[in-house]
Amino acid sequence: MAASTAVRLLSSMVLFIALARLYGPEEFGRFFYNFTLSTLFLLLLDYGFAPQMLREIGRDPADVGRIMGRVLYARLLLLLPMLGLSALYFVAWPQRLPDLPIFGLLFLSAILASFGEFFLVAFRGVGKFHEETKIATASSVLHFALLCGMASLGCSLLTLAAGFVVSRLVGMVWSWRALRRRVAPIALRGHTPSSGLATLRTSFAYAVDAGFGSFFQQVDTLIINHYLGPASVGVYQAGMRFLQGAMQFSPVLANVYLPAIAGQLNQREQLAKIAGKLNFQMLGLGVAGWCGFALLGGPVTAVLYGVKYQALTPLWPYIGLLMLLRYVAASQGVLLTATGSQSIRVWAQIVALAVLLGSAPALIAHFGLSGMLMSLSLTAMALLLLYTATLLLRNIPTGFSPGSGALAGCVLAAALFLLKT
Repeated sequence: MAASTAVRLLSSMVLFIALARLYGPEEFGRFFYNFTLSTLFLLLLDYGFAPQMLREIGRDPADVGRIMGRVLYARLLLLLPMLGLSALYFVAWPQRLPDLPIFGLLFLSAILASFGEFFLVAFRGVGKFHEETKIATASSVLHFALLCGMASLGCSLLTLAAGFVVSRLVGMVWSWRALRRRVAPIALRGHTPSSGLATLRTSFAYAVDAGFGSFFQQVDTLIINHYLGPASVGVYQAGMRFLQGAMQFSPVLANVYLPAIAGQLNQREQLAKIAGKLNFQMLGLGVAGWCGFALLGGPVTAVLYGVKYQALTPLWPYIGLLMLLRYVAASQGVLLTATGSQSIRVWAQIVALAVLLGSAPALIAHFGLSGMLMSLSLTAMALLLLYTATLLLRNIPTGFSPGSGALAGCVLAAALFLLKT
């Protein structure tokens, strides 16, 4: 799973770093804004199906074809309302119409990529991780090579978006053919609109949780574009590509620890030991990221991006602080999920969203791009406090020992002190 995650970074983090350097802040910001917008509309299509499918396939691997068919039918039902919402966006904001061709191509590529990822879920459900890695590697290498080649030749943003469509179409076909040959064909017969709606109802809690998580990863781009313009989006996202890559260890650890924690719910002593290991590893990754971004961010900007991105240099310490808070909060979120407190995560994310929307405008107006990162750090802190308080109230081990708690407090205090100075 870590290998699959690593190769996917080639077509996300590394690719966008190259595009940022080749196109400059203004053009890259315009392109990435439309990419983010298409990803937001795609949240409806993804609907949080993946974790529920993994659970169902894991319980009955022999029924994988029927499970995939049932969920695929439900996804197809969501296509029309998703397209309708995207059309309403351009009706409501006609000033965005000049970007409609780029958005349309990126939106189509996002839909194709989503279906490609959907087909690969079955491989994880039946334990064929090595097969998924082969397909993910081939698709990511093709995507990276094609688009970097096009960008190096100086193609326009519209042509680059068309390249996204071609690459994602090939990747989806590869995934679908591999699913038929190596797992099972998708059983679509027998499904009706009523059965599709029933699937959507049973998946709603997963959809809300996954939707909030994805929304938090995208909304900052929309906010910055609104207040500061596309050039600022380009500078900001040039740095956030590194954060996105560094945060990929969080879901890997979550997938490792979730079943282990769930299997020890009635053994409090053992549960506390596993929670402590998870917390310490998440904290260690957060501290490493904070140190790396704070110390190496400036040289990275100079080497990879050049003088056009000088405004990125003062943002690195804030990016490091955000990574630290997100990793520590993630450990508490995994404990909530494993102990059956998924609804608490949803309510906590609603509160965090209110914190973000309430603080971002004022902080951006006063501090610029640094204000956006401050606002995101406040939301991560809110999640951490809400998650930890819930675990304590429910008498569930948080994984914090006196030593790890003191270490987390000292690191956080040092991070805030260095930002102030």
